[in-house]
Amino acid sequence: MIKDDIINELQYIPESKLQALYELIHYFRLGINSEIVQESSEDEDLKIDKDQCLRTLQKIKQGDLSSFSEIGDVKTYIQNLKDEIS
Repeated sequence: MIKDDIINELQYIPESKLQALYELIHYFRLGINSEIVQESSEDEDLKIDKDQCLRTLQKIKQGDLSSFSEIGDVKTYIQNLKDEIS
Protein backbone atom coordinates (compact mmCIF):
# COMPACT_ATOMS: atom_id res chain seq x y z
CA MET A 1 0.00 0.00 0.00
CA ILE A 2 1.27 3.48 -0.82
CA LYS A 3 0.96 4.74 2.76
CA ASP A 4 3.30 1.98 3.89
CA ASP A 5 5.78 2.95 1.16
CA ILE A 6 5.66 6.58 2.27
CA ILE A 7 6.18 5.64 5.91
CA ASN A 8 9.07 3.40 4.91
CA GLU A 9 10.71 6.25 3.00
CA LEU A 10 10.56 8.45 6.11
CA GLN A 11 13.31 6.43 7.77
CA TYR A 12 15.76 7.58 5.08
CA ILE A 13 15.06 11.30 5.53
CA PRO A 14 17.55 13.14 7.74
CA GLU A 15 16.08 14.34 11.05
CA SER A 16 16.99 17.92 10.15
CA LYS A 17 14.67 17.77 7.10
CA LEU A 18 11.62 16.23 8.79
CA GLN A 19 10.11 19.58 9.84
CA ALA A 20 10.20 20.85 6.25
CA LEU A 21 8.68 17.59 5.02
CA TYR A 22 5.97 17.76 7.66
CA GLU A 23 5.07 21.31 6.61
CA LEU A 24 4.94 20.29 2.96
CA ILE A 25 2.62 17.38 3.70
CA HIS A 26 0.51 19.38 6.14
CA TYR A 27 -0.09 22.33 3.82
CA PHE A 28 -0.62 20.02 0.85
CA ARG A 29 -3.37 18.27 2.83
CA LEU A 30 -4.93 21.58 3.85
CA GLY A 31 -4.99 22.64 0.21
CA ILE A 32 -6.73 19.44 -0.78
CA ASN A 33 -9.27 19.87 2.03
CA SER A 34 -10.05 23.44 0.99
CA GLU A 35 -10.57 22.30 -2.62
CA ILE A 36 -12.99 19.62 -1.43
CA VAL A 37 -14.92 22.12 0.71
CA GLN A 38 -15.00 24.64 -2.14
CA GLU A 39 -16.21 22.03 -4.64
CA SER A 40 -18.94 20.79 -2.31
CA SER A 41 -20.18 24.34 -1.63
CA GLU A 42 -20.20 25.05 -5.38
CA ASP A 43 -22.16 21.85 -5.94
CA GLU A 44 -24.60 22.94 -3.24
CA ASP A 45 -25.14 26.29 -4.99
CA LEU A 46 -26.00 24.52 -8.25
CA LYS A 47 -28.44 21.97 -6.83
CA ILE A 48 -31.95 22.11 -8.19
CA ASP A 49 -34.86 22.11 -5.77
CA LYS A 50 -36.89 19.30 -7.34
CA ASP A 51 -40.00 20.02 -5.27
CA GLN A 52 -39.97 23.67 -6.28
CA CYS A 53 -39.60 22.68 -9.94
CA LEU A 54 -42.50 20.26 -9.69
CA ARG A 55 -44.72 22.86 -8.00
CA THR A 56 -43.84 25.41 -10.68
CA LEU A 57 -44.54 22.94 -13.49
CA GLN A 58 -47.87 22.06 -11.87
CA LYS A 59 -48.82 25.76 -11.77
CA ILE A 60 -47.88 26.14 -15.43
CA LYS A 61 -49.97 23.09 -16.36
CA GLN A 62 -52.94 24.60 -14.53
CA GLY A 63 -52.44 27.90 -16.30
CA ASP A 64 -51.71 29.72 -13.03
CA LEU A 65 -49.05 32.21 -14.00
CA SER A 66 -49.96 34.74 -11.31
CA SER A 67 -46.71 34.27 -9.42
CA PHE A 68 -44.62 34.85 -12.54
CA SER A 69 -43.52 38.27 -13.63
CA GLU A 70 -42.85 39.24 -17.19
CA ILE A 71 -39.32 39.98 -18.25
CA GLY A 72 -39.21 43.37 -19.87
CA ASP A 73 -35.70 43.32 -21.32
CA VAL A 74 -34.57 39.76 -22.05
CA LYS A 75 -30.98 40.70 -22.88
CA THR A 76 -30.53 42.61 -19.61
CA TYR A 77 -32.15 39.77 -17.67
CA ILE A 78 -29.80 37.20 -19.23
CA GLN A 79 -26.79 39.42 -18.57
CA ASN A 80 -27.85 39.80 -14.92
CA LEU A 81 -28.11 36.02 -14.61
CA LYS A 82 -24.64 35.62 -16.12
CA ASP A 83 -23.27 38.21 -13.68
CA GLU A 84 -24.81 36.34 -10.74
CA ILE A 85 -23.22 33.08 -11.85
CA SER A 86 -19.72 34.46 -12.36
